[in-house]
Amino acid sequence: MPKAARRTSAPRAEPYPAIKPGDKLPTPKTTAPKSAPKKALKEKTSPEVNSASAPVASKDSATKPKKATKKAATESTNKPSGSFLDIKLDGEDDNTIPIYDTCSTIRQKINALLGKDNHKPENGMPGEFDKQGNPKPYTKASFCRALDTRPDMLARFLKAKQMMGGAESSVYPKAYAFFEKKRIFEGKKKTPGREKVEADRPNGLPLRDPNHIRILVGPGENPRDFLDEYGQ
Repeated sequence: MPKAARRTSAPRAEPYPAIKPGDKLPTPKTTAPKSAPKKALKEKTSPEVNSASAPVASKDSATKPKKATKKAATESTNKPSGSFLDIKLDGEDDNTIPIYDTCSTIRQKINALLGKDNHKPENGMPGEFDKQGNPKPYTKASFCRALDTRPDMLARFLKAKQMMGGAESSVYPKAYAFFEKKRIFEGKKKTPGREKVEADRPNGLPLRDPNHIRILVGPGENPRDFLDEYGQ
C-alpha cells in the first residue's frame, strides 16, 4: 500500500510571549488620529470673533454718511430764523414804514390775537414753549413787551372809535409792523381791504386821528364833505 503524501501547513504564528506572575499586560498598538493644528484649536477671544464675522465696509459706504452729514449741516445753517420779529421792513430803522391797514383793522387783529385766536400754534410767542412743548400764547403783558409799549397805551388805542381813531397813538405803527412781519413770515396774501388802501394811499395812511381834526365850515356845510372815507 503506497504511503499518503505528507501534509504541510502554513508557518506558525509567533507564539504569545510568556507572561510571568506580576507582569503588566501589553497594550495593543493603535494608530492615533492626527491632532488638529494648534492654531485651529486656539480659543479665539470675543474681539477676534466679532472682527472675523463682521463684514468689511466698502470705501463707497464709508464715505456716504460723511457727505450726508455735511449736507445736513449746510441745510441747518441756511434755515431762516424761527421768529417773524427778526424780519426787517422798509423804513423800520427811521420809523417811516408806510401803513396800509386802518386803525380799526389793527384793533381787530389785536383782539383776535389776544382773544379767540389766542391758542392757535401760529399765534404763539416765538421761541416760548410750555412743558408739553406747545407754543405759549401771547398775553397783554407779553404783547406790550413785543411792541415796546405800556398796557395803558394799548388800552386807550383799543377803545378808540372810527376807522382811523387812535392813529396818533404810538401803538398804531408798532402794531402794524408786528402784524405785517407776521403776515410776510407766514406767506399770507394781502386782503382786499389792504389792496384798496394801497391803491387809495400809495404812500400809506397818515398818522392823524380824525377825532382831533377841527374844520371851520360855513352855514349849511357838513364837515364830512371835506374828509375822505378814512377821515382824512
